[in-house]
Amino acid sequence: MIGRFLGIAAALLLMGSTVHAACPSIGEVQGHVSKVFRQGVTVTNIKESEVPGLCDVYLEFKGRNRMAYTDSKGEYLIAGQIFRTRDKVNITKEAMDELNRFTADDLKKLDALVAFTAGSGKKSVYLITDPQCPYCKKAEKILDEMIEKGEITVKYLMFPLPFHKGAKEECIAIICDDKGLEGFRSGYKSENQCEAGKKKVEETINFLREKGISGTPTYVFEDGRFHSGVLQMEALEERIGIKAGK
Repeated sequence: MIGRFLGIAAALLLMGSTVHAACPSIGEVQGHVSKVFRQGVTVTNIKESEVPGLCDVYLEFKGRNRMAYTDSKGEYLIAGQIFRTRDKVNITKEAMDELNRFTADDLKKLDALVAFTAGSGKKSVYLITDPQCPYCKKAEKILDEMIEKGEITVKYLMFPLPFHKGAKEECIAIICDDKGLEGFRSGYKSENQCEAGKKKVEETINFLREKGISGTPTYVFEDGRFHSGVLQMEALEERIGIKAGK
């Protein structure tokens, strides 16, 4: 991670500033970034931060949007997460979520890659999962309860992790033999490795990696935002907007 190469301590010196200052140009910061990283990191935008004295620096690295901070003169590059103390909000994560959210076209692509669906609720969520992932089982159990209550429609995408032996073949067989959720739950396996199944699983893996997703379970919500790791029901309902609609 590029944050390991930057001096977090510099942030403490800058937090004392109480006035927003003008930000250095993209060209200026790009010069400093290139000297520090030498890894093809590109500065895509700079703007004044909500944190007095800092500027948000938007970066692109290996196709993934990232974020750092600098001072008004561009003398320091700061990587790390900033929390707003009054409400405990991680403003760095919020900005990153916005930068990397799925576009409308991305969501259409996801729809084309869905392996199977379950439920008939008006609200929907994509679940990126792996048949051998133990944390996915926890996520799926929570979603099953919501499906049974008629709250949501879940769209499952197969993302077998490379260290799970045979997981990719399981995903392909489930798609090829049209076994859906029941087959997925029961650990269905067969020798059927049809070309259509292989293509869908490969395209899913490649597309999600391009979007910066590397683990399971990962949820993608209707607004394009995503979350990796198990969400408990209350948090999931809040993210999907079910409680607000009741």
